[in-house]
Parts: sequence; structure tokens; C-alpha cells
Amino acid sequence: MADREDLINQLAATMGAGDFAQTKYTESRYDAQTGTLYCDGIMITKPVIEKAEQYFKTLKSKCSYTDPASREMAMIYQVAIEGIKMIRDSGQETMKEDRGNN
Repeated sequence: MADREDLINQLAATMGAGDFAQTKYTESRYDAQTGTLYCDGIMITKPVIEKAEQYFKTLKSKCSYTDPASREMAMIYQVAIEGIKMIRDSGQETMKEDRGNN
């Protein structure tokens, strides 16, 4: 199986994929130095993450708390907002740990 992965990586590299020719599964990670989230083989940049956070905040602000369905949507949007914050916070903690180990 490793030979197949090597062949795919070599083919991808010759097609210009360079370092992004990874075929092995890697966990999602957040690079706090660049503000970039890597997940499912996709690189999500800091500006896109900031737009996503603002998008959910805007949607949440349009919700009415008097209507149960709208209130539930507001909570769903809040979950997305908190998820973004948690990713950012976990990356900051990792940076602190790395600096402490050096």
C-alpha cells in the first residue's frame, strides 16, 4: 500500500503539487502564526476564517429571540462562532507552549 501512496505523491509532485502532495490522512490543525486552518486537505486562510466568523455573527444578529425557531438558529450560529474562537484560542495556546519549550 505504501508503494501506491509513494507513486501518487511522486505523480502529484511532478504535476506541480510540491509539498501539498500528501495522500496520508492528517488531523485538522490550526497554524496560529499564519492564522491558517488545515482540514480535509484544504488550506483555509485567516481572511476566510474572519469572513466566516463575521458571516455567522451577522446571521445571528438577524435572529429574533421571541420566535423559538429563530432563537434555535441563533444558538446554532453561536456554536459556529464559538467553534471559530476555540480553534483560534487552541492555536494561541499551542504557540505559548512551543515558546515555553524553547
